[in-house]
Amino acid sequence: MNKNNRDGFQGDRLFLKKMEDVGLNVVDFGFFRENVIWIKTHQGKYVLKGFRRQETCHKQLNLSKLYKSQKPRIMGTYTAFPNNKRLVQFGKFHWAIMPFYKGDGLHFGNPRDVSAGMDAISRFHSFSKNIPTDIYHDLSSYSLYKKWSDRYETFKHHAKSAKWSAQMKPLVSDILMWGKWTLTHFDHKAIESLERKAYKRREITHGDVAPHNFVINKDKSKEAYLIDFDLFAAVPQAYDWLQYANRILPFWFWSYTKMEEMGNKDFIKWFSKKWFVICLVFPTDLYREWNRALKLGDQEMIDEVTKFTLRDFSHRKKFIDRIIKNIE
Repeated sequence: MNKNNRDGFQGDRLFLKKMEDVGLNVVDFGFFRENVIWIKTHQGKYVLKGFRRQETCHKQLNLSKLYKSQKPRIMGTYTAFPNNKRLVQFGKFHWAIMPFYKGDGLHFGNPRDVSAGMDAISRFHSFSKNIPTDIYHDLSSYSLYKKWSDRYETFKHHAKSAKWSAQMKPLVSDILMWGKWTLTHFDHKAIESLERKAYKRREITHGDVAPHNFVINKDKSKEAYLIDFDLFAAVPQAYDWLQYANRILPFWFWSYTKMEEMGNKDFIKWFSKKWFVICLVFPTDLYREWNRALKLGDQEMIDEVTKFTLRDFSHRKKFIDRIIKNIE
């Protein structure tokens, strides 16, 4: 196995034999990640996703079945292997299969893509309220305050010993202050009420509304749909919108006016909620990327995250300063 990221995989011949056993004649294959493989076969192109635990694989397959027949498509869904098995065990993983969906991810610097992403999230939220109770109760949930507190404390810990570049050193105090300010002003009453109501309504979130988790085939349709069931959670749908805002604002100079111009009603309504505006201050994207880079100590990754931080820092700071001034 010499193709990308094949270290530890059990050899081409064994893998190809396993695929042949389930009815797939593989012409070529490669890795996106250790547990995500693309395969080209005589029957078409597919993606295999591996799970360490069979139970996790079954949960995702059960979720996938709910979205399978929806038109227009809401989620990219799994299918069965040609021998009608829904999963196969090989190496360290239990593998499920889905078609290789043709199309592109979204570009959040393109207003049409931003709008298409919003509409995809709205359709996902609307349908997902129909999830059966037993499947809903199998989903994980979390406290936003605890999740963010942990992320902030991890960054604070790494920041003490990090060898910051001359460019980054003046910015670290602001990045820390934004997290501390958000957690200090966190509206526990409003958010705990939101979480209780979401549980009663059986709301779920996709949990990772990054551009690569959308597919849009611009030649055939202007509608996007979501892929990846990994981070589905039984928490308020507003958390998807909060994450989406955090993802797209850097591309639009942290401009609320641009959000109004591109946003649908499901997205824009949250900007009138005080708790939501306070949460926009929390630099969850910076903490996420820096925590990963500093933990690994990978200089190339640190350089990339430095560029990521610097590219819109002045606009972000102005946006956050206005929020802090208005709240205080």
